[in-house]
Amino acid sequence: MRRAELITISYHNVTLDEGLVLTKKIFLGAFEELTPNFISNAWHHERGDTGDFATLEYWQDMARKLEAAGFDFLFFAEAIGYPMSGDDVPEVVIREAVQFPVHDPMTIISGLAATVDRLGFVVTASTTAQQPYLNARAFTTLDHFTKGRIAWNVVTSDNQVALVKMLGQTEVTPHDERYRRATEFLELSFKLWEGAWEDDAVVNDKATRTFADPAKVHRIKHEGEYFRLDGYYPATPSIQRTPMLLQAGASPTGRAFAGRFAEAVFIQDRGIDSVKKTVADLRARAVANGRDADSIKIMDAVAIIVADTEEEALRLRAELDATPTREAAAALFMGWSGVDLMKFDLEQTLDEVTTEVGQTMLAMFQVPGASPTVAEILDRITTSIGGPRITGTPEQVADELQAYIEEGDLDGFLIEYTYGGMATYEDFIEKVMPILRERGMLPDVPRSGTMRERLTGGGPRLPANHPAAQYRR
Repeated sequence: MRRAELITISYHNVTLDEGLVLTKKIFLGAFEELTPNFISNAWHHERGDTGDFATLEYWQDMARKLEAAGFDFLFFAEAIGYPMSGDDVPEVVIREAVQFPVHDPMTIISGLAATVDRLGFVVTASTTAQQPYLNARAFTTLDHFTKGRIAWNVVTSDNQVALVKMLGQTEVTPHDERYRRATEFLELSFKLWEGAWEDDAVVNDKATRTFADPAKVHRIKHEGEYFRLDGYYPATPSIQRTPMLLQAGASPTGRAFAGRFAEAVFIQDRGIDSVKKTVADLRARAVANGRDADSIKIMDAVAIIVADTEEEALRLRAELDATPTREAAAALFMGWSGVDLMKFDLEQTLDEVTTEVGQTMLAMFQVPGASPTVAEILDRITTSIGGPRITGTPEQVADELQAYIEEGDLDGFLIEYTYGGMATYEDFIEKVMPILRERGMLPDVPRSGTMRERLTGGGPRLPANHPAAQYRR
């Protein structure tokens, strides 16, 4: 590994000690959603360019540029529902495009995979909204079409209030029950992906008219609390079999779920001390489940504004922060957490508030003795979720990212949507990535292969110590 520059840097309360040795090369993902207005509520900023978000060409152009820059994957979040307050949709949701409209990201992956040869893709799918069989078949198909460049971000869904109504349900499923359903959802999926076909079941022998050996294609029976299935899985085994598994829940239940199943976790922690605690906890949970501590790759979502001078970067950050309205920010938070901030006094904290919808989001703002006020929350979430907000010159941004990697034990970053479109990534690609590569934090030749191979360093299949392996024939 290359040695970092032998200097001591202090910036935004971050210190890199002299002689720091880099120990890992990081992963980079672009954090998007199939909507004109994802995290920042800044689609109308003059640098934003999301008007063509509903076209394949828009995303093809982004995929080509991300691949050329050396990104590892394009990550699609999902919002099946939309922010609601009681039975009403606030007008601001529709007027200012607060995660509305939003289209289906899974449908465009084939088109993007045919556009680029190396870039990977992460697609979010909800265990609350989907059914295991159809979800499994979709991911198997994408694993074939992408040659293994696909991963599943497993969620139990945000925007629960609207989701319940869209699915014809009567009430929001309690948080911990959603994870019980998710656990069974995954277990049934593993039976289909790992156990339905033996590795040599496909014969494709024209002489004997045998496409597949019936003795090696197995009937799957499942009788559980939430799902029942009795039949054969008609999708042939793909390169990874099980797509690479990502997860993002930060509640105790979500972390337990990640420690058991996730191969990668993206967190939304701000501050190196907070990151260190979360990373250590997740790695300990992996070990408690009989897995290696580094079997979970952990990435933080980071919102970056970079410019040639610190003064210019701070001006751009202030300009971006002033773009959204507090009303739109409150609607966005309501979709994520189920909590309507507009109903609280601006100087109040959320310490006593509970939710069954988005415990991860709410927990970010419940810090005993140091919880932000509602006003501070509204201003904070206008242009980022909860991860680091890094603002400065290219060197300053690179220094902070390096500190998070070395001191926080992270494995990489999801670069958050800021302006919308490629404007989010252009300055980072041009100004920061060359420095990261120079310091040995990025590979000289971008990674390739399946998502599992490039992120874990292993083979395309799940390792033997993963719970899914028990279902193999």
